[in-house]
Amino acid sequence: MKVDFFIVGAPKAGTTSLYHYLSEHPETDMSILKEPNYFSEKSIKDNDLYYKSYPIKKLSRYHSLFKNNNLIKGEASVSYLYYKDVAKSIKAYNSSARIIIMLRDPIERAFSHYLMDFRLGLINDTFENIIFQKSNLSNSKTYFQQYVKLGEYTNQIKRYFNEFPSEQILVVDYDDFKNKTSDVVKKVYKFLKIDINFSPELNNKHNARFIVNNRLLKFLFSKIIIRKAMNLIFPKFIKSFIKNQFFNNKPPILLSSSRLYLQQYFKKDVENLSNFLQKDYSKWIK
Repeated sequence: MKVDFFIVGAPKAGTTSLYHYLSEHPETDMSILKEPNYFSEKSIKDNDLYYKSYPIKKLSRYHSLFKNNNLIKGEASVSYLYYKDVAKSIKAYNSSARIIIMLRDPIERAFSHYLMDFRLGLINDTFENIIFQKSNLSNSKTYFQQYVKLGEYTNQIKRYFNEFPSEQILVVDYDDFKNKTSDVVKKVYKFLKIDINFSPELNNKHNARFIVNNRLLKFLFSKIIIRKAMNLIFPKFIKSFIKNQFFNNKPPILLSSSRLYLQQYFKKDVENLSNFLQKDYSKWIK
């Protein structure tokens, strides 16, 4: 067997929602683990990230995440876009694979990534200290990589276009996905050559934003194994109660000074991306 398609990133660009919409389709078999990180396992290990990830190491274990050989198989590991050798590894594994890349305003993406880590208790410094590189955290460079460097899309995307023909790559704009979800999902279905008339449940929110107020919960949610176990064990009404009691729906605000700085930081890369994909992304830096 071979996995047929990959949602390779970017993080915080709608990949989780698309994974679920594809999971609902009767012609697809999505990995039971959303992010196996099989093709980025070595890179994640070498980077010693601040969050604990447990990538799949063996091909047999990777293949065991898929249950139906009669359906097309897909997965969504957002680490696959950033790390340099992944595109080549996927090509070596399946040269016919289809690649889905989801792109979001790199400034909004950076801040959303920060908020995710903040709500999970993975960072206790300000967004400003990280992006202006004034943080005293020992792993501040890794935070800068995760929030800022991951948003430098052009070279990341070029790696896939260097390995795969353009007809095997679909680039999705997060704004289109957010505002015209049904149309974009049908476009993805068409790209994968599955029934475009199937309608997934689009009203469910995936990866909704919450800020943890309780210290114990913040500690627990910072542990990926505990977080996944709680999500599997607790029924929906208990999870809703916990969110209502201990989570704050009002996140920190992206400061205008930070936005202006990042607009200048990403300006050249956005111009290069627009030229490479022949699509105007200047809205991100205006």
